[in-house]
Parts: sequence; structure tokens; C-alpha cells
Amino acid sequence: MNMFGALMMTVTMTMTAVMLPRIYMSWIVAERYFLEGEIEQLMQLLVEQNSWVWRQFGCGAAAVAMIWMVRNSPHDLSIPTSMEAALAFYATISLLFAVLESLIAQRASGFLALVPIRAKIAEED
Repeated sequence: MNMFGALMMTVTMTMTAVMLPRIYMSWIVAERYFLEGEIEQLMQLLVEQNSWVWRQFGCGAAAVAMIWMVRNSPHDLSIPTSMEAALAFYATISLLFAVLESLIAQRASGFLALVPIRAKIAEED
């Protein structure tokens, strides 16, 4: 494994070590906000989760695009196979995190759909 492949694997493992506890914490926080009836915080969590989904998806898509560009370029853009494998691993992990983040966003959205709202009752004369 060359230096770039090792660096990419280090970034991937660091991202995994940081993101897994954050994702789990978001899951627990969503349930707590729902049980305590904190609707504004739950809506804010939903917005935050949606932005995390886009970030993770964007990073995974960029890694896939880089691999595609290296393989299909008419110019000689060859990189070591270890770097290509590290990029593919990063893309897989990033897209997996996008799916996990979207599940939390879907759960928060489901909690928001269960919140009762006030209904106006028309008064009769």
C-alpha cells in the first residue's frame, strides 16, 4: 500500500470512528425529543439530518466519480490499485452513512407526523 492509499484508509477509519457514535446519538436524541414533546428541536434535528444525508451522499458520489474518471479517462490517469481500493472503500462507507442518516431523518419525520395539532372548531350561532 502506498502513502496515498494509507492516508485514504486513515481518513476512512477516522470518519467511521467519529460518525458511528454521532449517528447513534442522533437516533437516541430523536426518540428523546419525541417523548418529551420538543417539536422545535425535533424539526431542527430533521433539518440537520437531511444536511448530513446530502453531505455523506455528496462525498460518496465524489469518490465514485473519481474512480470512474480514473478508469475511463482518455489520458493516462492511472493510480495505484491500493488507492483505487481505498477510494472504493471510502465511497461505500460514505454511502452507507448516507443511508443510516436518511433512516434517522425518516424516523424524525415519522415522529413529527405523530404530533397532535390543534384543530379549529367553528362556533355555531
